[in-house]
Amino acid sequence: MKFNFSVRFSIILFLVLSMSLIFTFCGDGNTTEPPPPVLTKIVVNSSIDSLVIAGANVVLYNANTGESISREFSGNDGIAKFESLPSGTYYVEISADGFMATPPKQVNPIPFTISSNKEFSQTYYLGKLEGTFGKIDGSISPNISGFLIVANSPNSDMEYHTYSGPDGYFVLFNVPFGTYVINAIKSGYQSSNQPEVSISSTSSSATVDINVSEITGSTLTGKVTFLAVENGIVDISLLDKKSLSVVNGLTTVIDTSKNYTIHNIPSGEYKAWASYENDGYVMDPDWIFKNPEALNVTFTSETTKILEFSVTGAITIISPSNLADSIIPDTVETSSPIFYWDTYPQTKEYVIEVRDVNGNLIWGGFTESGEILHSKITKDKTSVEFNFDSSAASELQNGNIYQWRIYADGDANIGIQSLLSSSEDLMGLFIVTD
Repeated sequence: MKFNFSVRFSIILFLVLSMSLIFTFCGDGNTTEPPPPVLTKIVVNSSIDSLVIAGANVVLYNANTGESISREFSGNDGIAKFESLPSGTYYVEISADGFMATPPKQVNPIPFTISSNKEFSQTYYLGKLEGTFGKIDGSISPNISGFLIVANSPNSDMEYHTYSGPDGYFVLFNVPFGTYVINAIKSGYQSSNQPEVSISSTSSSATVDINVSEITGSTLTGKVTFLAVENGIVDISLLDKKSLSVVNGLTTVIDTSKNYTIHNIPSGEYKAWASYENDGYVMDPDWIFKNPEALNVTFTSETTKILEFSVTGAITIISPSNLADSIIPDTVETSSPIFYWDTYPQTKEYVIEVRDVNGNLIWGGFTESGEILHSKITKDKTSVEFNFDSSAASELQNGNIYQWRIYADGDANIGIQSLLSSSEDLMGLFIVTD
């Protein structure tokens, strides 16, 4: 079966609390030293031999907004250390010279929750990358964090992206030989130069400096229509059109009149999206199918544009799943869990997928062309057992975190199909403890 529409990208959104440094004063007037900073450790290993990977580029993101928080290299012990993070929900993107990045392109990262008074550690395994590639690195001037860095090839559709760290530094590993134009994007700033670099077998690395300046920028405004569901509050975001990455600062929520406004937009090409948050809504797939270019918006100067959205109700996941306001995975005591969901109106069949913590597809889903990768799940079903058709790429492993999703298909016939809805981007998290 083939779908003519596929919603394959999303940015995960949850609340991140602020944290202040607290000093305790003793009764005798003396002050005590604050406790040592609590560490968040991201451990990077090779999936081939489990050896540590030093020098991996680890970018930490706020899972509430998709915005980058910080960037660190892994040390000789393979650990990238982030100190004194506020309690909240985060995710990482990791790249290293000679290794495949995680998560893969067009795959949603699985986030994690940390507490301000507890040390946290998460291990990721990177597969070996065959071939010879180059590296592009550089700095933002002045040194500012959170810029989306995009390297585009003028002669192809290739693009590579990352974010600048607190010192303005950025690095792109494993870039194929060729010519690239480098741009830096962030709300309220415009890059003054977009350097062009070439990397090849004789010159496999390039270093650039990108100058940025503050701007007023453009404005995007509009209204959200709720289809067959009660009105609510949803978020609106602007993504870089090629990388489909959130541009820091270009996210907002609608007001009580269902209107929204995003200010300080730099010149460039973007894709707009509504309702990433676990709020009971998803973008209406039928509306997107009928308006395939409507989400693309370009700004060339300080102008105001209008863009309206339609959202519909999401498919409700029952279990196993984290709660809607939490990223703590549900616990399942079997490697063959049964997935439960609520019936979705007008559905002709369902499509299910399961991915691991690195974003790899374990079972189900569909290809980029829309071909379903599991046996048919009829419209009367509201539950299935993992790997009921024996098509899974691997079994679920004890101690590992996974995420499952369900999609509603509006046409069960072979040929052109359409997606009515899906479960929300950050439901369906579970950990196996059999």
